[in-house]
Amino acid sequence: MTSPTYQLHHACIYEKNPRDAMWTWLRWYHGIPAYYWEGYADMHQTSEGGVDYTFLACGGPFQMQLEAGPYQFEYERQWFAEHDSGINHICWIVPDALATVDHLQQAGATVAMPYEEFGGTYNGFVAIDLEGRWIEIMEYVGGFKTPDVEFHPVGHVGLQTLGHVQLCRDLDDQVEWYSRVLGQRVILDSRSSNDGLVYLADDTYGVRECVTVLATPATEAERALVEQHGPCISTILYQAADVEQAWRDALAAGFSEVSAPAHDDRIGCRTGYVREPSGNLVQIRERLAA
Repeated sequence: MTSPTYQLHHACIYEKNPRDAMWTWLRWYHGIPAYYWEGYADMHQTSEGGVDYTFLACGGPFQMQLEAGPYQFEYERQWFAEHDSGINHICWIVPDALATVDHLQQAGATVAMPYEEFGGTYNGFVAIDLEGRWIEIMEYVGGFKTPDVEFHPVGHVGLQTLGHVQLCRDLDDQVEWYSRVLGQRVILDSRSSNDGLVYLADDTYGVRECVTVLATPATEAERALVEQHGPCISTILYQAADVEQAWRDALAAGFSEVSAPAHDDRIGCRTGYVREPSGNLVQIRERLAA
């Protein structure tokens, strides 16, 4: 069969107090392109429960979705009981979600949430990759679509979402799987002996500057996450024209300090880290060369 086209869309962050947490993001150049809050009459009400979503964006196509408990499905509640607040999954948009079920299963993924149609707005399911990270597959139908933001740098620091980082147990294997199965292409390769990191992009890269980074742990904060959770989605990745000021602005907005900007030999640029309210890492790097 022809491989589906997978287009990166958002990271879902499970957050106990999304109304409080979102102000930290909003003070740091972010906006709210969409929200679906408790009691909102929309397609997110299911037989198992309602939902509380707030989408956040900052000058790029990759978005964050803050989601509050009790969550829609039992399998989600089980994940939260084990991992607490954190990045639960990455969402990919495809032309035909139902066809993608077989494609991913044949490639070795398992299904956490079976395919479901949500009221003529979107269809989708949740799969688990070979190392246990969750992948949401979604197909828009009808006129529904979570709004995009204009893809221009925000503020005087030129801040933009760039994508996310996934920490891997077997980096070479995961790069091969995401390239072969999800059709991602390598745009930056900094590996040696199955260690390091790789930047991957979908076929919209160039119009939508949006990347997935697969990496082995390189910092104490990353090693602690892997020790606690195993292979995981660890980091929201940003780029900025002024990394130092963007990092200072993040601290002023309420993010907590992890490490000040410094040269990263793996990617050849300055990069700094903060931690957002749910505990996820946030990396701010110099702009990625086209």
